[in-house]
Amino acid sequence: MTIPIRKVHNSLAARLGIGIIPFVVVVFVVSLGLLFKWSREMLRQEAVERADRMLANTSLRVGGFLNEVQTVTDNMMWQIDENLTPDSLLAYTQRVVQLNPGVSSCSITMEPDFFSQDGRYFSAFSYRKGDSVITVREKPYDYYNKVWYKKAYEADEPVWTDPYDDNDGGSSSKSEWISSYSVPIKDNQGTTIGIMATDLSLKRLSMAISEEVPYEHSYCMMLGQEGHYFVHTDTTKLVRKTIFDDLDPREHPDIIALGHEMVARNSGFMEVNFDGDDCLVFYKPLAHTPWSIALICSESDMFSRYNKLLYILVPLLVIGLFLLMYFLRAIVNSFINPLNRLASQTHHIADGHFDVPLPNSRRVDVIGRLQNSFSAMQKSLAKHISHLERVNAETEHRNTELANANQQAEEAAQRQVAFLQNILHQIRTPLNIIMGFVQVLRDDYTVIPHEEMVTITETMKHNATSISRMVHMLTAASSLDVGKVVDCEDHVSCNGIVCEAVNIYNQRVSKPDVNLQVKTEVPDDLFVNVHKDYFLKAFNELLYNAKKYSVVPGHEDEALIVLRVQKVDGFVHFIVEDNGPGVPAAHRSQIFNQFIKANSFSEGLGLGLFVSKQFTKMMGGDLMLDESYTSGARFIIALPV
Repeated sequence: MTIPIRKVHNSLAARLGIGIIPFVVVVFVVSLGLLFKWSREMLRQEAVERADRMLANTSLRVGGFLNEVQTVTDNMMWQIDENLTPDSLLAYTQRVVQLNPGVSSCSITMEPDFFSQDGRYFSAFSYRKGDSVITVREKPYDYYNKVWYKKAYEADEPVWTDPYDDNDGGSSSKSEWISSYSVPIKDNQGTTIGIMATDLSLKRLSMAISEEVPYEHSYCMMLGQEGHYFVHTDTTKLVRKTIFDDLDPREHPDIIALGHEMVARNSGFMEVNFDGDDCLVFYKPLAHTPWSIALICSESDMFSRYNKLLYILVPLLVIGLFLLMYFLRAIVNSFINPLNRLASQTHHIADGHFDVPLPNSRRVDVIGRLQNSFSAMQKSLAKHISHLERVNAETEHRNTELANANQQAEEAAQRQVAFLQNILHQIRTPLNIIMGFVQVLRDDYTVIPHEEMVTITETMKHNATSISRMVHMLTAASSLDVGKVVDCEDHVSCNGIVCEAVNIYNQRVSKPDVNLQVKTEVPDDLFVNVHKDYFLKAFNELLYNAKKYSVVPGHEDEALIVLRVQKVDGFVHFIVEDNGPGVPAAHRSQIFNQFIKANSFSEGLGLGLFVSKQFTKMMGGDLMLDESYTSGARFIIALPV
């Protein structure tokens, strides 16, 4: 026993092996452990981002369905106001259901005795049955106390109802859970004379929400404002139960906290245990509704591939560890043996002759070359290290540039996708309206009254103008030469060109629905050099935005746009003010960028302010937002005198 111990003690290779191998093993194991932990965190973060993106896509998809119902209802309201007859109301409900596949049914219900010649009750109702649309006048029943009528009547504004069973006593009722978008119909005095309700099938909404999930056992749910289940895999819970039912606060505080977060219309994610399964729940509110949706992902699903990989890697790592120890020992021996031979030549230094320098060796073997190469090797290493540091710095700089370029490319791709989706959304709705009216004109041309024909053609013209405006805006944006300054050869009166812009605006709108005031503080003989076409396009874009955001349905007479002309420090300020909601503080720094909109569902492509600002800069001026103005929005075109 003593001989092996002494052999190990006297062997530098054995001692180095005993010292190095455990250290390498510990570093190897700790590094792999940290790597696996970091990989799990990265996988979890990637899974969270993936699930969050899918929840956002689901929210946008559901919001699109809801917005489609709202849009078709709102577009039909002005026609109802102009033609209130029983036959026309029946035709309107049929048209809504027939032209919009997302609509389950539609009803227009008038107040008692509104059509006294037709009896006390009148309700026009159209619903989808297979591939056909059935339109009837419902038999008399107490529909005034139904949720879809009563809620909108009491709120005196458009509302979404919580889902309810449509088998409610009407002559054409069918047993199906639906949600209604109900809008009050008002007369000229603002009195509610009826309700238009457009219905969305809860089954179709559930299919839209559950259409795409990130993992095999993931699922979505939707809660109402009191916590009722509107969408859930367990159909027995729908509408009748809330998320808080049958829960012990001491055993399920996480589920109760999730319910309160969703009812409060908050967004985020949290860890929740459902029936013994740890899950990550992502939740967010649905825009324009009191509802919230959630995506439930089981952690076992999220890490299933990771766990399977561990079962394969752990045995391989154990085998690799033993192989590493074996080859490490062999490498240590191969390096130590030449040093042992070198030690025999320097033994006299170990005896105490420290002041005797080690002479250069004349040997040509590996030991001699090793001994004679110490100083040269150090110099060479210093030189190469310096070179490597420069190379590493340059490589790091290039990697940073590549990362930035890659990030910019990804952001550009995302903006491109969002822009294409926005174009599709903005063009599809007016095209659907035009195609719908074209079909109506084709099928019923001879029986449509002249007044309705005028209304239809005006609607088609309005939507065609919207599409044309978007095309012109795209053309203008694509042909802009940013940074270029144009020759301002048009010498125009400041007051005159504002009046000309107002005339163009009045010609474009079908009826004056905004109180437009012009207040000038400069004389009529004050002239400015402009590119007239660019100025009129930029100024009319500001007028268009002011009208769009200041007009609120039902309060059109309160909308106000004020145009001001002022001279300030060698510049003429052309000011457009409105009394709308103004620009949110979070979007003020970006509103002049391309494809930026404060509301992704609003009309437009996000190019108007960008193009207007570029036109103004090309004329040597600037377009600014007055952030000190708090009664709406105020935009200023500043041009040098």
